Amino acid sequence: MKKFRNRLMVWIVTLLVLQLIVINIAGLLPFIAEQKSQLSTEAFLNFILQNIQHPILQSTQMIQEKSPLFLLGSGSVIILSFYIAFISNRRKTQYELADKYGVHGSSRFALPSEIFTHGETLGVAPQQLMKDLEASMIDHRKE
Repeated sequence: MKKFRNRLMVWIVTLLVLQLIVINIAGLLPFIAEQKSQLSTEAFLNFILQNIQHPILQSTQMIQEKSPLFLLGSGSVIILSFYIAFISNRRKTQYELADKYGVHGSSRFALPSEIFTHGETLGVAPQQLMKDLEASMIDHRKE
């Protein structure tokens, strides 16, 4: 259930962001056609700001005008965002997992069961470890 909720949130966020882009692109061509003689950066920024602040108003206006670019873009956004959220496969393939498919140069952390096998690993007190280390460093050749 949690996985579905996360995918639903991804779908909604993707849908909203892409729809804002479609609103701006679909409204941009008629805006430029209206303002081609006196087009300025101030008018352009006001247009973009108006679209971002009131996207539902702009969408309903474009639906009433039956803007083909808006309708086509909205349909594409719905399909694309649904695909991204629910259909696209995000799982790693066998060749991307080093645990299951080891190749030369691949590495991974050892599992505790591989490290602490019964009869192979011994627990040693720290004092005994130091004594063994010092004894191994003594030169026994007596030269």
